[in-house]
Amino acid sequence: MARRVIHTLVDDLDGEPADESLAFEVDGVRYEIDLSTANAQQLREVLAPFVRAARKVGRGAVAGDGRGRTYLPERDSRRVSRARNQAIREWGQERGFDVSPRGRLSRELVARYRASAAPGKAS
Repeated sequence: MARRVIHTLVDDLDGEPADESLAFEVDGVRYEIDLSTANAQQLREVLAPFVRAARKVGRGAVAGDGRGRTYLPERDSRRVSRARNQAIREWGQERGFDVSPRGRLSRELVARYRASAAPGKAS
């Protein structure tokens, strides 16, 4: 018996046929949305001023699944670690710690950062 599976993208905003899937990240949470060309362009236009003002933290290796979806395999955890380490460095420098711009962070610095970020604690 032969089987044919047809995968159809549906725009997550309006239910019409979608042309692409877009992945994005906000506050450390990755999202993916299927959109028509028009809605994808609208999203890009809305984000454009924020993208222009933002710092690039790298692109990683973008791979596709053959259906227009993109993802960053295995790179997400490294990107989160780099971003977290940069946040710890900046936090430490703002508070007068001697923090190297590269290399391993001291356990003491990481522990103090975590303690300051704990709920109910002031940084």
